[in-house]
Amino acid sequence: MGKSVILVVRLVVLICLVGSLILLLTSSQYSDTQRLFYSDDELQTKFTDFRVYVYMLVCIGVGIGYNLFQTILSLSIGVSLLDLFGDMIIANILVSGAAATFGFTLELSRSTELEPTSFFNKIFISAGLSLLATIFTLISLISSHVALKGISH
Repeated sequence: MGKSVILVVRLVVLICLVGSLILLLTSSQYSDTQRLFYSDDELQTKFTDFRVYVYMLVCIGVGIGYNLFQTILSLSIGVSLLDLFGDMIIANILVSGAAATFGFTLELSRSTELEPTSFFNKIFISAGLSLLATIFTLISLISSHVALKGISH
């Protein structure tokens, strides 16, 4: 039972992270109220304009890579100690990226006094999916611990 639960949870984590990645990569906004150097060019805001969003992109990429690696590893050799320690590290990485993104986006939207736009909404949903992936990573961590405890007895 432990191995199938872990695989299902890893699949859910992977789906959440891919969804978060897609939303983050597609978030951009054109602003016609702010002009760049007093010209008539529209200013486009992309997620790459802010380092915290690039940090979240890296966190999501690391999470996707780790989950693919662990899925292949758990299919071939089963549950190992690498599952426990890896899940702890990845959960911390994912939650730090999501928390930094939530905090920065909230402060950015407050300081600029902008109305909620699709740019901010996509970023918030992307961070939310990353937090959901963190929760499922923690479920995987607990399942791995239970599976390893069952093997040792």
